[in-house]
Amino acid sequence: MPAASDDRFSTWCAACDWNVDPAGPVGMRKREARELARQERLFGRTAVNGPDTSPPSAAMYGALALATAVNLITAALVATGAWLLITGTRPQQVLGAIELLAALMLFPRPGKPPKHTVDRATAPALHAIVQRIGAELGTRPPDLLAFDTRYGARWVAVGLRRRRVLVLGLPLWETLTTDQRLALLVRELAHAADEGRPRARWVRSALDSLAGWESLLRPDPERPGQALGVRHSFADGRQSSNIAHVGEMIARPLLGLLAQGAHLLHAQLRRLSSHIADQTYRADRTAARITTAASAESLLQALLLQEPAVFALERLSRRGDGDLWEMLRAYLASVPEAERARRLRLSELRGDASGSGHPPTCLRIRYVRTLPRTEPTVAVTEAEARTVDLELAPTRSSIARECRQRP
Repeated sequence: MPAASDDRFSTWCAACDWNVDPAGPVGMRKREARELARQERLFGRTAVNGPDTSPPSAAMYGALALATAVNLITAALVATGAWLLITGTRPQQVLGAIELLAALMLFPRPGKPPKHTVDRATAPALHAIVQRIGAELGTRPPDLLAFDTRYGARWVAVGLRRRRVLVLGLPLWETLTTDQRLALLVRELAHAADEGRPRARWVRSALDSLAGWESLLRPDPERPGQALGVRHSFADGRQSSNIAHVGEMIARPLLGLLAQGAHLLHAQLRRLSSHIADQTYRADRTAARITTAASAESLLQALLLQEPAVFALERLSRRGDGDLWEMLRAYLASVPEAERARRLRLSELRGDASGSGHPPTCLRIRYVRTLPRTEPTVAVTEAEARTVDLELAPTRSSIARECRQRP
């Protein structure tokens, strides 16, 4: 029987999955189905043995072999380039310089700090909470905290020193409770600490190199006004221009093919990297241990509401009155249980994270539910929570204006 109707959301039947996905049929492509089945197997192993006892697998060995090949190619490029530059003839030195330049471009480019950063002077209470979490985890806290308009969280590295910046999506942050915010911070710091493991660093280095190859080889899009044909160029007597144009016609597809190859290798390495799932489960377990399992689970439940939250933010931003974040909180609080259940069921059927290497949110919720209920080791008082809100008031106003100024 269909769930209770709410005009804002789809009506569906929990018994037969009718209309659980109004955008399309429940069926998946074979590749997506295989990925979801693989994640189910990983979850079964994790639920029994925990995320710290990953047995050697063909996927793991394949990921390490592919990462080793990519990293060795990059190292060989640096070594041969330096050798030719030092010992070679003039043409060989030119080739060596090109190799070193190409290798340099493979390294991640230093990014700029996000627009809405909050340092320790701006938000001392928030940084003190993050410092306590880092001390509990035994890991270094981020160098900077920042906020943006996304519904999620991510890490970026900025500057030549590759300073670590934890970027929190303000639409997510503003709709979470204090305990959920704490769970979010713990999970992100735990995940960053896990990235420091040797195997993860080795695979991450290969992924960065492949991303660099793709960026280096990807041809620029066609520029307007430069689509002269061969016959037209000869008719105008511009043979040299025509030769360059023909060379570009030959090189562009070749570079595109090589860039596509780098893209496919990048995707394959991500699929083979089953350690990503282990990292995610370990981060969720750490969040449940340091906060509570209930807080970690409610955070994951909130992540299932990303699509309605983004839609509501776009719609509410067009209104010129009221507090944008208060209205967004009120909207998500009014989402009925039937819609929350539909989002969870859709995650079970499709695997909302399939293809990224991360486990679907539904499996992460099932895993957290198996964890023991313990007392939190880090807590945030009501006074601290109010202080953090006061510290972030300018950021809230700035990002709200940014959302409302979007076309």
